[in-house]
Amino acid sequence: MGEVLKKFGRYFLLDHLAQGGMAEIYRARMASVDGGGRLIVIKRIQAGFGSNKEFLQMFKSEIKVTMGFNHPNIVQLYDFGEENQQPFIAMEFVDGKNLRQIVSRFSELKQTFPIDLAAYITEQAASGLHYAHSFKDKISGTALNIVHRDISPQNILISFEGSVKVIDFGIAKATTNVESTRAGVIKGKPSYLSPEQISGEALDGRSDIFALGAVLWEMLTGRKLFAGENDLAVLKLIESCQTHVKPPSTLNPKVPKELDYIVLKTLAKQREKRYQTAEELQRALHKFLYAFHPEFNPSDLSYYAKDLFKNEIVEDRKKIQKLNEKVEQLISSSADPSAPGNSSNAVDKTKREEDATVVDSNQKANSSDNQKATAATHQKIETLEIEALPPSRTPEMPTNRSHTSYSPKFGSQQISAPIQRRANTKPQSSSSFIRLIAVSAVALIVASIFGPEFGFKVPVLSDSFGNWIGGSEARIVLEGHYKGVKVAVNGETVANKIPATLGGLTVGTLNRISVSGPQGSFQQEITLRKGEKKVITVVLNHTQNEVSRDVSAAHSNEPLTSVATSSSKSILLRLNISPAGGSPNIQVNGKYLDSRSPTIQVPLDAPLELSIDRNGYKTLKREFVLESNSMNGLKEWLMDIQMDPLKFGLLTIHTTPSADATIMIEGSPWKKKTPIENEKIAIGDYSIRLSNDVLGMEKNVNVTIQEGKSVTLDERLEIRN
Repeated sequence: MGEVLKKFGRYFLLDHLAQGGMAEIYRARMASVDGGGRLIVIKRIQAGFGSNKEFLQMFKSEIKVTMGFNHPNIVQLYDFGEENQQPFIAMEFVDGKNLRQIVSRFSELKQTFPIDLAAYITEQAASGLHYAHSFKDKISGTALNIVHRDISPQNILISFEGSVKVIDFGIAKATTNVESTRAGVIKGKPSYLSPEQISGEALDGRSDIFALGAVLWEMLTGRKLFAGENDLAVLKLIESCQTHVKPPSTLNPKVPKELDYIVLKTLAKQREKRYQTAEELQRALHKFLYAFHPEFNPSDLSYYAKDLFKNEIVEDRKKIQKLNEKVEQLISSSADPSAPGNSSNAVDKTKREEDATVVDSNQKANSSDNQKATAATHQKIETLEIEALPPSRTPEMPTNRSHTSYSPKFGSQQISAPIQRRANTKPQSSSSFIRLIAVSAVALIVASIFGPEFGFKVPVLSDSFGNWIGGSEARIVLEGHYKGVKVAVNGETVANKIPATLGGLTVGTLNRISVSGPQGSFQQEITLRKGEKKVITVVLNHTQNEVSRDVSAAHSNEPLTSVATSSSKSILLRLNISPAGGSPNIQVNGKYLDSRSPTIQVPLDAPLELSIDRNGYKTLKREFVLESNSMNGLKEWLMDIQMDPLKFGLLTIHTTPSADATIMIEGSPWKKKTPIENEKIAIGDYSIRLSNDVLGMEKNVNVTIQEGKSVTLDERLEIRN
């Protein structure tokens, strides 16, 4: 589809993605100077089709059904309305491909769809469907009994970052629908209809489960389950599904029997014999996936998607950059009220923008004249008409206007925010000089106090302030159960057993902690902050020389290579430990990794043993093999590691709208997308930042997690000031 470059309300259409019988889909962005940071999708009814009552009803139904949705596996709806008599929906843009395109690409390459990816995609889609099936009205709490009715590979999107999204609830059935399907009319793609759909029975979520089973069967075998010469032949095959459906392993011997069972259960003709909820299916697939492929990582899907479409990705990036540059030029030229030859400077331009957007409360009586003057400042080009943006709050803005406000529109709401103005007086040079000296003195004091924590000192002052505040000592607590060992700090023996508390350590410099004895050796280097208490679990290892070399390599920021032999094929293993933070002891085949950047070069097709000890968390041990035939020439493999806290509570977070939740754990940010359901969190007090950068909204909340207790947060984000 070609470029469009046309303003549509407060959005700017970039290019045409798809077109159906009565609707068209565009890639778009906000029509503002800073609106290029996030792409969205605009779905609108084609001009002239707004009078089609049935299609208009379907369009409104999609809005009504999905407007309240907030789930990572369902495309988010941002906005809706009507522009130039064309109803539209603004929704999340998923940078990727639909499942039909991915299945087709595997077929073109004569490759079978990876079994673990097929199970994972279906599991994620089932999670989104369960959310939709169990969705309740936000006000009344009434279950809406939503059924998608059109689950197919085309309506499952896979982003290049590895996320799975269910889309197109246009024909979804809910109790809020004004109009039911007419008798004799079947809605949905024929090859993915359930037996009860074609027989005209009342539908529930189990119909979508059947359709999702057909999608999974297709991924595993590389062919459609119900395919015929025409729609009637397809419907007859579905009616006889009890005898027609064969286990996927009959066509793909690599499919395990456990997965055969899951697929056949989803495709049972009698819905009473299927999984009764999409959550049951999701749990079954999750259990199978990590039993069949314990090393599976969700990012594997991202690697495959990017590799399959690497050429298309590069071309699309170039295309979207060019389109965005053109939009920026159009917006800039339209927003600048100065025509060629006009001597107006930037200050005049800012003044005109203020006049166009700020209504003085003392001038409301002349609002009609002001509106005419404002209209005169707007410039138009053939396909673009941009409203002036609210002026930024700068010291140069004129003051002497009390109670001045502006009212930007957000959706259908109007928000008023006061604009503080300062007197436009010329500061006295003497006061400026005094202020400069004061600021410099404060900065010097702060640097003197906190500089040692970051490895530098201010001569004389750092030591003086450090002694005055309480010295620069820090402590390390060594955990473990060892007697008759030598515990040394920077070569000086300080203890002969563990557990031990090491005091008097300096901050801002590297401290080398070593433990040696008959049971083996341990060594770690650590830099501490003033007053910091660090807990380290000691695990003695017999190969002290190798440990020392590994620790040195880790702190030189170079990947460890001693695990992989020179003659073996190897790959860089990168660990993503969640939640981040702390100072865990990480070993792969006995080699220590730097907890700040845990990476190591490991051999392919060889047994590997991972061990992670972290204070407050269960010790993790995992044995695995990275098979060369699964790496497809990759140079790096990312493995997600979820640490399990010893003492924990459960945290649930729901937000309106959806948000990124950033939770600070042991000084490191842990990011999750809402909704978050019953997430295990170590006991303690936490500060959580909830943010939606697309809508410019955020909220900060504090929460205390107690052992064995559940905490539920239901937060509504606020517009940033």
